[in-house]
This record gives sequence, C-alpha cells and structure tokens, in this order.
Amino acid sequence: MPKAILLKNKTTPKDPYLENFVSSGYSTDFVPLLDHIHMEKSEIIAFLKTDYFLHKTLAFIITSQRAVEMLNECMQILRRTDPEITQIIYSKPVYTVGPATYRILADAGFVDLRGGDKAGNGSILAQIILNDDIYTGIEDSDKHITFFTGETRRDIIPKCLLSNNFQLYEKIVYKTLPRDDIVTRFKSAVDSIDQSQRSSSWVVFFSPQGTEDIVTYLQHTKDQFNIASIGPTTEKYLLSKNLKPKVVAPKPEPISLLLSIQKVH
Repeated sequence: MPKAILLKNKTTPKDPYLENFVSSGYSTDFVPLLDHIHMEKSEIIAFLKTDYFLHKTLAFIITSQRAVEMLNECMQILRRTDPEITQIIYSKPVYTVGPATYRILADAGFVDLRGGDKAGNGSILAQIILNDDIYTGIEDSDKHITFFTGETRRDIIPKCLLSNNFQLYEKIVYKTLPRDDIVTRFKSAVDSIDQSQRSSSWVVFFSPQGTEDIVTYLQHTKDQFNIASIGPTTEKYLLSKNLKPKVVAPKPEPISLLLSIQKVH
C-alpha cells in the first residue's frame, strides 16, 4: 500500500486529509512540525463575553484549524454557562479560508460562514471581506472586525484590511513552538514504506513553517521522493530550496490534492 506522509498535525476530531487518503487506498503518517499551545481558555471566554465582541464587532476571521479548535472548546464551555451569548456568536458572520475549516465551523454550529471554498488563500479572503455588502453605509470608525489567530501569522489579511480603514482587532488564541523530533519521526515514516511502494508514495508539504529540518534532509538524501505542495506559496518556498514538487494542489483542500496526485499515477 502506498503511503502519504503528511507534514502537519492531525486535526481533531476528524482530519479530512486522513479520511480522503485512506478511502483512496493510501496509508498515512502524520509528522507534526510544531507544538500548538492554546492560550488560557478563561482569557478567550472573557473576551467573547465583552460588549466589544458581542455588539460592536460586525464579524470575525478565523483561518487556522488550530484557532478553530480553541474557539470550539471555548464555545462548548459557553454553551453550558451562557447559552444566550453562544447564540449571538454562532450567528455572527465568519470569514474563513478553504473548505476544510469551513466544514469544521459549520459542524460546530456557526451559521453565517463566508469564504470557504471561494477563498483559496488569504488574499482572496481579504477581497471577499472588502466587497461584502454588510459594510455598506457603515462609517470606517465602526467597521470592527476580529481576527482569531496564532502568535505567528501571515500579514496579508491584516495589511489589506488596515489599509482599507477597517478597525481590526487581533486576538491570539494559540502559539506555536518547533518540535525537536521532526527528522526522527520523518525517517521513521519513510522507513515504514515498503520498497515496492516507494515510487507511489508521497511527502505532502502544507506550509513552509517548521519544515527546515526535513528540507535539509531531502536535499542531502539519495532517496527519491514524490513531493506535493498544498499551494503556490509553499511551492515557491520549496523551489527556493531546489526541491521541485511533482504536484501543487489547485485548491488547498483534500480532494483537490488527492485528485492531483492520482493524475500523476
């Protein structure tokens, strides 16, 4: 059985990449690159209960599955302690990137989701926000929007919104720390691939972040690997390291990635 080595943390409670690869006849190994450490839930819950967030914030942005996990945990607590507040939050417009995060938010109970499969990256999502008619007729000083994010994030969305006079508030809900066992876990995943399946197995990059040690390993190994990239940003990073992906997913979603890989084989 060919293997897909996924360079990411496994998403809980369900990982759509795992489900799609397994259903298509691949075994999978996850190689976590970063430890995601949630901030104190009490601090996040206190923010969710503020008048600023409940009544002044028109919408919020959440693009990371780690941030979604943290928000969902806080919402589970609020469901028990303040059910009226949860209804306000669940009905707020939510902007997100890609269908996977969209689906997790929908399953959690959020009803006004925007972006999703129409927003393959942060640049597209920023334009969706700018063109959304919910801001029509609203003064710039009242365009309050919250971005739930990690300690490290790209600048694309904040720069775009701030340059268009949005009142952006960033709420950090998790931080990331590099792991020290990345190459060991990666070698273990590679060694578990049967020699006859090496040519049909894949290493999938989801982000440049945290991949430096694996990139160095791939640059110096004599083994040949099929490399797939989840999108053009990661592809550009890999090319800068003289690693050429055989596949770049047209959209950052499981089925798009899988179909691209299947076309090669």
